Amino acid sequence: MHVVLAWVSEAPPPPEWLEGTRRRADECLASMVPGAYRRVELGGPDWGLVAAICPEGAWRWPGVAQDPNVTAVSLGMPIGLDTTGGPVAMARRLLHGADVHAGVVPPFALLALDRDRRLVVQQDWLGMCRLFTGSRDGVRVLSSRPSLAAELLGPVVPDREGWSSYLSAGHFAGDTTPVAGIRLLHGGERFTARRREGGGWEVRTEIRHDVTAVVSAGLAARRGPLDRRLGLAAEGLAATAASIGGVYDGEIRLGLSGGKDSRLVAAALVAGGSLPTFATNEDTAVEGETARELVRILRDEHGLTPRHEVGRTGVAAVVHRVGLRERIRRLHLLHDYQYPSTYTVRRPGPPRLAAELAALSLGGAAGELACGYWYPAGKGGDRAELNRAAWQRLVPACSAMTDDVRARQQARVCSVLDTGLSLGLSGLELLDYAYLVEKVRRWDTSAYHPSMVSPFLTPAVVSATFALTPQEKQARVLHDGLIARFVPGWAAVPYVSITSGPSTATRIWDGDGPRALHGLLDTTFGDLMDLVGREAVTRSLLRCVHGVATTPDERTLQQFACLAMASQRLEPARVRAATQTYEEFVARAPVPVARAVPHGLSAVAARLRFVKRSTLGRAVWEAARRRYG
Repeated sequence: MHVVLAWVSEAPPPPEWLEGTRRRADECLASMVPGAYRRVELGGPDWGLVAAICPEGAWRWPGVAQDPNVTAVSLGMPIGLDTTGGPVAMARRLLHGADVHAGVVPPFALLALDRDRRLVVQQDWLGMCRLFTGSRDGVRVLSSRPSLAAELLGPVVPDREGWSSYLSAGHFAGDTTPVAGIRLLHGGERFTARRREGGGWEVRTEIRHDVTAVVSAGLAARRGPLDRRLGLAAEGLAATAASIGGVYDGEIRLGLSGGKDSRLVAAALVAGGSLPTFATNEDTAVEGETARELVRILRDEHGLTPRHEVGRTGVAAVVHRVGLRERIRRLHLLHDYQYPSTYTVRRPGPPRLAAELAALSLGGAAGELACGYWYPAGKGGDRAELNRAAWQRLVPACSAMTDDVRARQQARVCSVLDTGLSLGLSGLELLDYAYLVEKVRRWDTSAYHPSMVSPFLTPAVVSATFALTPQEKQARVLHDGLIARFVPGWAAVPYVSITSGPSTATRIWDGDGPRALHGLLDTTFGDLMDLVGREAVTRSLLRCVHGVATTPDERTLQQFACLAMASQRLEPARVRAATQTYEEFVARAPVPVARAVPHGLSAVAARLRFVKRSTLGRAVWEAARRRYG
């Protein structure tokens, strides 16, 4: 992935600042950028641009493109956009005021430089592209890495509000970042800097086409018949698939699970004449079984023979080749602390950035917007219930927050719902809005990988989901209707869900996890640790040690581990010497009481949830729910 840094100043900064800027940029790039990257540097006494560009491989959209007057720097790929004339032509349209980003599938941002006179930067409509900004003493910085921006402005200090959200949700929320004074660009934000005749730059920002426009388009379309609304989504998926050919020549990969989202994307591709390579993770066995059945249907009923790769991403032998602390260290280095905490128990990342952009991969992220994924049981129209539902979904079972952190994060979640209300949304659809602007925007890993594309984030598809009523979403009319339209044979195959069976993926208490966690708890005492309830972490760790840990314990430990590792790197002076060995900790600690598990009727109900995975089962389930509440 590309690394980009740009800055402009109201007046020429001192020479020593310029020298320090160059040194810090060089150190940052040397620590992570392979030698194959192309480096572009431009600048003057009051501005600068440095870009380290990853070789594009099969992609035909260069990260940096130039003519004698205009330089275009792209972060992400312009899927869904008019790419006529290439990056420089798009940059010229941006310089002339066009909303070049309106139809893009996030993440994507474009920097357009008109010689040394004007710089215009456009964030995508969702605000998903990882482009950050901050200012100090008249200097305004933009960077693809928040810590690099902070290095220029100095000093680098961890942001308590950002880490509060990470501790609660496992990812950064809203515009927050790991470092103080730096924020993510807002959705649709346009940054314009003009150089004055006598030197120095004037900066202004504005919000252009953003998520408000996409959601409002959906609400306006709600007045139309269902077929027209489904057609809006179908056309959007088809347009996204078609636009890929404009910038990509290689193999297309699609993560095909047994779920509904990836199945719909796959069906849209097949119906459009594309046959990707399917890849399935069978850490959960039924995922592999269902994906194989879908591929068999393509072969037997349609005469298609796609390549299908089936494997496991959470195999202990692979994950544990690298210890927990080193896995987190690599995640922090590669993605500047921001990667979701759930990836601490996945295949270890590389020690440096990739030497080449990966092959295109498609996924089903954001498909949850079309099926009421976050809706609570019952009618859910009461605001208090909506607040609880949003909180439970955005803050998945972390018990390590202090009371102060919990109160601030609850207020933040309520403010997100308030914004949805101001757009004309109401009731359960407020949860869809929260899912889009919080979970998808900041959690979805395609934001960190330019080669990953999420077709459900096509603006027309997002609008179509907001054109559906909550009742239509709960009935899955979009998924069921379009899959039946695209590949009819797939409609009868039950969907896999989170309740479809146990997973063999490694857990944080496997391998060296407990020992590493104890070491972090025993030695880390930076300011970030004031956000953590140490007693709650200790209880979760003890349940982990004694084999009675549950999912809430795992989430607590994952988020604590990422926070503690960040504290050790950002606040090294606050790391203390160990006070006890892991063996002493285990020997002295009391054996915890196991958490309650479902029993009796609750256990029966949990085992019977599988009926909701089939069309008939969902109908029976809904009838029972309506009758008995």
